Amino acid sequence: MKRTLVLSMVLAAAGAAQSAKFDVATVKKVEGGTPPGDIARNMDTTPGNFAMRNVPLRFAVEWAWDLKDFEVVGPDWIKGEERYDIIAKAGHPASDNEMRPMLQALLLERFQMKTHRETKELPVYVLLPGKGEAKVKPAGPDEKPTLSGNAQGATFTAFPISRFTFMLTRRMDRPVLDQTGLKGIYTYTVDLSGLGFAGRPAERQEGEAGPSIFTTVQRDLGLKLEARKEPISMLVIDSANKIPTEN
Repeated sequence: MKRTLVLSMVLAAAGAAQSAKFDVATVKKVEGGTPPGDIARNMDTTPGNFAMRNVPLRFAVEWAWDLKDFEVVGPDWIKGEERYDIIAKAGHPASDNEMRPMLQALLLERFQMKTHRETKELPVYVLLPGKGEAKVKPAGPDEKPTLSGNAQGATFTAFPISRFTFMLTRRMDRPVLDQTGLKGIYTYTVDLSGLGFAGRPAERQEGEAGPSIFTTVQRDLGLKLEARKEPISMLVIDSANKIPTEN
C-alpha cells in the first residue's frame, strides 16, 4: 500500500511537471526595434497563448515569476542590452497564471539559466493608509485603464494602487511598496509635478519646485509614504546565456 502511494505521488509530480510546459514555443534574439515599454506583460490576450516581442530577458523573468523589477538581480545585460521575441502556445486555453510556470520552464531551458532565492533588507518607501478614508473611487465597469495628466495632476483611471507604486518606484530613489490594503481597481488623481511626471520638469517655473510627493500623496489620496527598511525576497540569476538554444 505504501509503495503504491509513493508511486502515485511520483507519477502525479511527473504529470504536473509535464503540464507546466508549452506545447510549442519559439525564443529568438532580435536586433534593434522600438523601446519595450515599462511593464512586463503578455501581449497576446487569447487564453493559452503567450507573446513578448523585442523585450529584455528581465521582462520575461518578471512576468514568469510574477516579480517587480527590484526583485530581480542578475547580469546587467538582462535589463535591456539584449532583446528577444518569445512566442508560445499551451495545450489548452490556459490563463496567464497557469502559463507563468510554463514560461519559467521555458526560460530555464532555453537560456540555461541558473537561479537561487535570497532575502535582503532594503531601504524602501511604504505606501500606507492615512488617518481617514482613501481619496480613491472604485472604477466603473465601463472604464478602461488609462493614464493621463492635466493641471490637477496625473489621473489613473481603472488601475490598482500597485500601478501608482510602480510609477513611484521608477521615479524615486528606492522601491515603493503598497501596504494600503486597497485591493480593488480604482480611479484617482495625484499631483506628480514634483517628480517631473510626463516629461514636465520638476521645476514649474524658475526657482519654484513642484510640491513634494510626500505632501501630495497625503493631500490628494489620503494616504502616506513612509521610509523604512523591509526584507525583500529576490530572485538572483547566477548565470544565463545571451543566445537561447534552438527552437
